[in-house]
Amino acid sequence: MLNPHYVVGFVDGEGCFSITLNRNSGRLPEVRLIFEIELREDDLPILEKIQEVLDCGKIYRLEYARYERWSPHVKLKVSNFEDISKKMIPFFTKYPLQAKKALQFEKFCLVAEMIGRKEHLTEKGVKRIRKIKA
Repeated sequence: MLNPHYVVGFVDGEGCFSITLNRNSGRLPEVRLIFEIELREDDLPILEKIQEVLDCGKIYRLEYARYERWSPHVKLKVSNFEDISKKMIPFFTKYPLQAKKALQFEKFCLVAEMIGRKEHLTEKGVKRIRKIKA
């Protein structure tokens, strides 16, 4: 098992905490939180160890055949809200990020709290989420 502080450093360099607003058939956009790390395929073993430490997420193999000289990549992705709120956020709260990802994570947590209170289902909430994201 990897040291949690190693995982934090790795995520500070390679991770991404995303807040997405996707248009759908409803009046309001769908608000989603996504955590990802994308690496070259030969780094799969470290991604699997990070997944083990975080105890969540799925690993996907990515191939972009349209690009010449593009080597296959692997991506660890966590988008399940329960995993984000009960595993990811507590982990990175206990082991804080130290670099620029700390601000990304702070915004991620604010939106997670709003989703937990169902504020993302109101126009006022979506407007606030857009402001946080910007």
